[in-house]
Amino acid sequence: MPPTLASLVHHSALKLTVRAGEDRLDVPVRWAHVSELADPVPYMEGGELLLITALKLDAEDPEAMRRYVKRLAGAGVVGLGFAVGVNYDEIPEALLDA
Repeated sequence: MPPTLASLVHHSALKLTVRAGEDRLDVPVRWAHVSELADPVPYMEGGELLLITALKLDAEDPEAMRRYVKRLAGAGVVGLGFAVGVNYDEIPEALLDA
């Protein structure tokens, strides 16, 4: 059985914090995928935890983030991991809201 988002969040070595989507933590994760593409959807098959730093995204633009998250959800991405301290010191509010 694949791990769930909850099992990853509760793994102490990963030091993860849930900032949105707490109601979806029971979803299984088929694969973790790292991408800095503005549109990684062509490479998604569903069930992925997508890890990003938002290097190529305008993560402070609410409309851009709504479109980005909608595309990811439509492709079956089950979670979005955001690395703070790389390009942003905090997760941009526009991304959290999306």
